[in-house]
Amino acid sequence: MTEYSFQSQHDKEDEMGTRFLALGLTLLGAQTLGAQTKLSGAGTCAKPDVAHTIAIGDRPNHSFTISQTRCRWTKPFAIAGLRSKGGTAVQSDELSDSTSQFHGYFLDIMSDGNQAHYRYVGTTALKDGAPQNATWNWLFVGGTGKLKGLRGSGGCRGTWIASGVSAWECTGSYQLPQ
Repeated sequence: MTEYSFQSQHDKEDEMGTRFLALGLTLLGAQTLGAQTKLSGAGTCAKPDVAHTIAIGDRPNHSFTISQTRCRWTKPFAIAGLRSKGGTAVQSDELSDSTSQFHGYFLDIMSDGNQAHYRYVGTTALKDGAPQNATWNWLFVGGTGKLKGLRGSGGCRGTWIASGVSAWECTGSYQLPQ
């Protein structure tokens, strides 16, 4: 038995109206954000304060790590008149021979004490198990006080300059609700 689907003209009009409503709400939401503002900055992260590594056991040099580290800005981001000072990153890595895939969150304390919240994901090149350089993309996922509703994105590049210490440069853009 074959089923046929018939859609009346009224159903098509309702569907089209729903699509236009969704598009309109999307555009209205986009208009409530301010213009995008460019960012650039640089900083360092210390050797992790906390790091736990668990070998997976399927092959040599394959493990998961979760860590927490403190980072500071040497050239701060300027967001809505506030300067980023630095904060805490919590990160999960999957290490495998010459690379590490990672993702994490960074809580950045601003000059007025409020925070910018980032989510990030990236890749680190390893040599003999030691990190050499990394690239990652980040998203603002919120903030406190003046930065509530903060949105934006960007990318970073980093290298390891000493035993466990990394230096990095980041660029991107942000928007705040109007």
